Amino acid sequence: MEKSVTQHNNAAASNETSQGYSLGFSILLTAVVFVLFAGGLYVMSLYTIAPIWFVVGLAMSIVALFLAFDIVPRFFMK
Repeated sequence: MEKSVTQHNNAAASNETSQGYSLGFSILLTAVVFVLFAGGLYVMSLYTIAPIWFVVGLAMSIVALFLAFDIVPRFFMK
């Protein structure tokens, strides 16, 4: 009987979520990623000045999306 209770407690503990990071840190990280993405869109709009700016802005936006959907979730799961 006690073994099944222990197994149940271990299973319940493995389903718990982490306490997470502070609200301030989460807001800061969100703001940084958003500014990088918005900055990339702005830099892409400068393509009339020099075509290379479109590529630079596109790279900034792609990096921001990569951070938002791949790196940041991995970081918060630690």
